[in-house]
Amino acid sequence: MRRIILISYTEKGKQMNTRMSEYVTMQGDVAVPFHYGENFRETDEVLRQEWRRSSAFVFIGAMGIVVRHIACYIMDKLQDPAVLVADEKGQFVIPVLSGHIGGGVALARELAAGLGACPVITTGTDVEGLFAADVFAGANHLRVENRQQMRKISAALLRGQQVDFWSSLPTAGAVPAGMCLCPQEDSERAQLAVCVGPPRQGQTSLFDLYGIDNMCVFMTGRYIVGIGCKRGKTADELEAFLEEVCVRECIDQREIAAIASVDRKREESGIWELSRRLCVPYEVFSADRLMQVEEKVTSSAFVRQTLGTDNVCERSAYALAEEWTGRRHTLGLGKGREAETEKITPAEAEGFRISWEKADYRLAVEKQAGAGITLAVVEFVWE
Repeated sequence: MRRIILISYTEKGKQMNTRMSEYVTMQGDVAVPFHYGENFRETDEVLRQEWRRSSAFVFIGAMGIVVRHIACYIMDKLQDPAVLVADEKGQFVIPVLSGHIGGGVALARELAAGLGACPVITTGTDVEGLFAADVFAGANHLRVENRQQMRKISAALLRGQQVDFWSSLPTAGAVPAGMCLCPQEDSERAQLAVCVGPPRQGQTSLFDLYGIDNMCVFMTGRYIVGIGCKRGKTADELEAFLEEVCVRECIDQREIAAIASVDRKREESGIWELSRRLCVPYEVFSADRLMQVEEKVTSSAFVRQTLGTDNVCERSAYALAEEWTGRRHTLGLGKGREAETEKITPAEAEGFRISWEKADYRLAVEKQAGAGITLAVVEFVWE
């Protein structure tokens, strides 16, 4: 699920804003439109309030104006939201910032397909249909350990060089062009490699083989955090409670893979901002879907009467783990929804992915409550 801010400046832009907002909502995401002449606020005010808690910004207007507005907010490719620009006639959709990790390229393709527009994609790996390390990481719930090496991987592939791919986890699908799935006895070792696996499993020997500067390392997130809270809880309050629980339970926050909750919290700004701080996705489920979770949970009659489910934090964490491991749904390329080719890059379309279906999971931290917040943690267990 994404929180997408849409900003328009003219009457025609307002009409396009409405079309895009309706489409975004139909995809199951949260659309927050700022229309010309209605609820419009100064662009800088919107950016100040929304930059740290939103997944993407779509501006309907001139790219030059957009670049000037966002310049002072840009921090880091792992943290910045995606920024896109579209024209008011809906002819073109252009990803400007965070095209890969932030999902800008995928969103541009998605919006263009829904509106009948042309996505303007200029990223080398996308244009050539090659493996993009940061896209692969995001689509497979992986954390980048040494991001500076991602540029080396992309540059090598664009030069036509081979890159080795090592994974302590099972993979599925066709291996992308330029990548060699290791170990293979008949293949010559490349100079660069991608390594995927749970934290601290089997990397030392590979570092010795390739050299630490020639490896791009991805780690699997171990934990899904389920959260319930009273309306209006701030990101600072949520983060403080999460940190308290993590310290007590010896959980490394860097190994958190996602946050989950009930759909009544789909627009809870504090949870959105917390997910952005942790650089993890935020997903929600209906009360009916949560009640289908079969694992034993801490039940509350009051919560059931109020929200339609007897537990939010434990059930939502379980529900997302079920989706990722395919216990209930076929794992798609990101959100547990069926993948559509216009939402993904050519390299992703080949279907190469980490097989999360091989993972098991368990409740690592049962429901914790305090300060109007409930929290639970589900942990993935790999054989």
